Amino acid sequence: IYDVGTGKKAIIFIYDIFGWNETNKNVFTFADDLAGRGAFTVIMPDFYRNEAWPVTQFPPQSDLQQKAFNTWLKGVASDIIVRKDIYERVLPHLFKSKHEKIGVIGFCWGGKQSFYMGADGERFNAVASIHGAWIDEEKANALQVPCYYGPAKGDTPVETIKKVLDKKKFGKRCEYKAFSNMEHGFCAARGDWTDKETMKQVDIALNGVVKFFEKKM
Repeated sequence: IYDVGTGKKAIIFIYDIFGWNETNKNVFTFADDLAGRGAFTVIMPDFYRNEAWPVTQFPPQSDLQQKAFNTWLKGVASDIIVRKDIYERVLPHLFKSKHEKIGVIGFCWGGKQSFYMGADGERFNAVASIHGAWIDEEKANALQVPCYYGPAKGDTPVETIKKVLDKKKFGKRCEYKAFSNMEHGFCAARGDWTDKETMKQVDIALNGVVKFFEKKM
């Protein structure tokens, strides 16, 4: 577990399919900045057990590689493993540390996971998804807590999710920011953080979720 910050409010950080490693250092920087700017405790577990999908093999270039990726998704990166880690390891740790307000933020694959966690209004107070993958109306309808939704180019558009969440009791507490000119994954492994425009948008996303979690938790 990567654990940074000392704030009383905690945020569980769920990254993309490329994990946390030398290739994907961006997630560490984002976690550090999230903890620093928002005075949060940020927890980032090693969900993949050092078996993240290689960024050089995405998207899959052959039928064999696609089959291997699908197998990885259903095994190493299965939804059950994430839920098990969070409910059996992370939450007990946070409760023991007296963190009563807990949020979840996810990138790409992690965005989907944040929506799943957001369906549990008893344990979580707010969730955020930045360029989330596999986000749809069904997952949005299951949410029980306020959500910050920030899709990139090609992701499920704000309008689709907002239409569902506007009907919720907490609908007016949700926030949205479309990063329409940014490629999917710009905050994580596939983001070129040496590019000024990319960094500008990363900073907008970071400040957006910091303010969101400060207000909603």
